[in-house]
Amino acid sequence: MRVLKKAYMRPTDWKKNYVRYRSYFLDIAGRYKERTDIRVYLEILLSLTTISIFSIFALRPTLLTIGGLIKDIEAKKATLVKMDEKMKNLSQAQNLYDQEREKITLLEIAIPPNPSPNIFLRQIEGLASKHPVVVEKITLGKSTILGTEDISDPETKSSLSSLGAKEIPLLIMVETPIEEYIPIYNFLSDIENLQRPLKIDKLTLSLGKKEGGETLVLLIDGKIFYFSNLKELP
Repeated sequence: MRVLKKAYMRPTDWKKNYVRYRSYFLDIAGRYKERTDIRVYLEILLSLTTISIFSIFALRPTLLTIGGLIKDIEAKKATLVKMDEKMKNLSQAQNLYDQEREKITLLEIAIPPNPSPNIFLRQIEGLASKHPVVVEKITLGKSTILGTEDISDPETKSSLSSLGAKEIPLLIMVETPIEEYIPIYNFLSDIENLQRPLKIDKLTLSLGKKEGGETLVLLIDGKIFYFSNLKELP
């Protein structure tokens, strides 16, 4: 008769560790049940840990939003600083303009932003009426009154082109009876003192003849200037 022997296996290391740690945890559990203070402390610690973990996930979007708002606020503060600086500069520029307004007005009269030959011609007619001289001829060079000015036109370029100024050639001929030369002298003096200056390139004084007798003829060859600032009109 065969006798079957029951074989006993040797416990492995992990079983030993399991038994040891099981005893350790059971001991802690027993102490946990016996010690109320430890139980309360652990519950508080676990509660705080749980709250902290959930708070991180719950508050993350809010924290990101707050961070974005802080960046926007800083950017707007920088923009406000720049705007304040620009406003300060504009205020200083306005004060300077107000101080120099009279000079600027005189400058616009002296060298207007467009040809305006009609205004200059009226001034010449006014001088001719002031002094008893007869305007025989006034010839103007090419100039744009309305529309778009051809900025490449060489006829309007001047020695002041680098400053944006252009010129209009001008020829004026006046005469007076030969025995009355003083009006011509006064007429010429007033032309030189006009608010819109006339650059005189050539003066010619000669004798002329009319039915009433001889006349004194003054021929003025010069230029007037303006700043090119014309825009196309509808």
